Amino acid sequence: MSNTTGTVKFIQFHQPPLESGEYQIKIEQTIKSNDKIPSQTFTRELTFAVTGERFGPLSPEDIYAVFPPSDSLGEHSNVLPHITVKRSTLPWERYPGENDQNLPWLVLLLFRETDFEHEFDRPKPKSITLQQLIAGEANIKFPNITLEVGQKGTEQVTVIDVKKKYLKDILPTNADLAYLAHVRKLEDATRNFSGDEFATIICNRLPEPNGISTVHLVSIEGRYIDADNFDYMGAVDEDLIRFVSLANWSFACVDPEQSFSQLVQKLNRNPSFPRLPQTENQEAEKFLAMGYIPLPHSLRQGSQTISWYRSPLIPGMNEETYNFPVKASDELLRYDSTLGLFDTSYAAAWQLGRMLTLQNQGLAIELFNWKRENAQNLKQLEDNVINNLPLRSRQIRPAQSIPEKIEKWFKGLELLQGIPFNYLVPDEGLLPIESIRFFWVDSLWVDCLQDGAFSIGRVTENSVEEDRKIRSTRRGFTRGIEQKITGIIMRSQVVSGWPNLLIDGYDKAVANVDSIDQTQVNLLSLLRMEKLAKDVLICLFEGEVKTVDIHLQPEGMHFGLDAPTKQSPEWSKNLRNINGEATDILISPIPWNNEQKEVINLEGLATKIQEKLPDIGEFTSGQFALQMIEGVQKVRFVINE
Repeated sequence: MSNTTGTVKFIQFHQPPLESGEYQIKIEQTIKSNDKIPSQTFTRELTFAVTGERFGPLSPEDIYAVFPPSDSLGEHSNVLPHITVKRSTLPWERYPGENDQNLPWLVLLLFRETDFEHEFDRPKPKSITLQQLIAGEANIKFPNITLEVGQKGTEQVTVIDVKKKYLKDILPTNADLAYLAHVRKLEDATRNFSGDEFATIICNRLPEPNGISTVHLVSIEGRYIDADNFDYMGAVDEDLIRFVSLANWSFACVDPEQSFSQLVQKLNRNPSFPRLPQTENQEAEKFLAMGYIPLPHSLRQGSQTISWYRSPLIPGMNEETYNFPVKASDELLRYDSTLGLFDTSYAAAWQLGRMLTLQNQGLAIELFNWKRENAQNLKQLEDNVINNLPLRSRQIRPAQSIPEKIEKWFKGLELLQGIPFNYLVPDEGLLPIESIRFFWVDSLWVDCLQDGAFSIGRVTENSVEEDRKIRSTRRGFTRGIEQKITGIIMRSQVVSGWPNLLIDGYDKAVANVDSIDQTQVNLLSLLRMEKLAKDVLICLFEGEVKTVDIHLQPEGMHFGLDAPTKQSPEWSKNLRNINGEATDILISPIPWNNEQKEVINLEGLATKIQEKLPDIGEFTSGQFALQMIEGVQKVRFVINE
């Protein structure tokens, strides 16, 4: 399946190089000599264990994404929930049966709100020790297991207990397991794999319309002994079946307006840049229109006043410059005589740069020592020139390049890394809930920040002059206005609900959301993309951004069916050709394991797809995933001139 950067490859499975278990290595060496010295044999044995994941729980770092997003409220009733994990071998590191059949040992169980007769029947995760798991409980069915090397009985594990009568209609069959997991990789234009490799596990059941669904990623290790079905170990309907739950999340299907595209399209972008609401005071409005806000200001003598402050995220390009270095932050204070208020923006930036660098003690010492050594070197050069002495390399150490650690620190400051959030967004009114704002990075603000960082050890007139000379002969300690940096900052549940978004910026306005002519516009380099909070994302581009596309990674593609309509009252699925392109070929009706509970017969659906697409070749979980893909949504914003 193609995208803008290459092709997404769907792969049936990724077996680990070594499966979980104990291994023995035996080395034998025989030394043969002449007849007078007998042969000698030396042996050495080594035992080691491969301990793949078994009991979990998975950490947030292990999980790339889940869909539908946790706690989301969008209309997802036609979606097959899935979880994508970063370790591509994880679903195949153990067996669902006794032998390795390339089937996953992890499945997703979806429980609907209306599944249960009583509230106390609803499975609730609880934490027990591995020793308790092995010991078992009366009327709770769980297979006998043996702990492996490195697994201790005192370790905690999360389990759920579910009555058989709620499970028997929703568990996948042995034949369904073959289509539940696959691997995805990105292939570039030269057909070489690029980027990370992820494994995705799909659920076999649709969520509950107008209700809450809960999904558990559970282990079925060793529980599909029979050729066809899950081994209930002789349980009756009221008996509890225990599962190890490695992850779980809940979501609701209640509001079509809570989908990804609807949420992004409805982001508040008025005003388009960070600023407070308009005011009738014309003099104050001039400042508010430039992104300023009034803040309390404590003066050095202890008195209190109100002063203007503006973050580095401004409405337009700032071409102002300043003759750095400065002696202290007060030198950068400005006074507006019309309103009688100070502008503290650049003074605050300078002082912040100094404090951040002093806080990083190791870097501050390295910067001070490097500056002192360069100052001494420059002084020797000047003395030789003034005294008309020949330059002798043995007397003067060559100028040292900027240490990598220092250079990286100043580059990070240029991209506003490590800047406290309240310096970037000092008032909630600048970035309301569910909003997006576009900005330029104020180059003078960044220069003040970097000069403050460079001021370590600057206490005398001589040290100020030394800093001036070093800065004039070294690039990297000031940004200047020659590099334009623009960006967006977004505050929305899209950021928390859909991790790893893709943000593309272009240098021209492109209104057509369906396509973009790469010969007419340039894709801008993304300098920084980072979450500043759970629901706040900032992106910085090199150049002036005029069009922004927000869409999902290929790994964010979800799976689902086509919902019934008046024209087509049955659940159905439009198929794709071998290249992932949509066709008019339709599967209708969908085969079910249990139609009332909307549990899909995956094997039956795969068989129907093969019948409709006989040229597709071997039909694996990778081919099945390609057919079930619902596509990636994209929303485009065009910056108003």
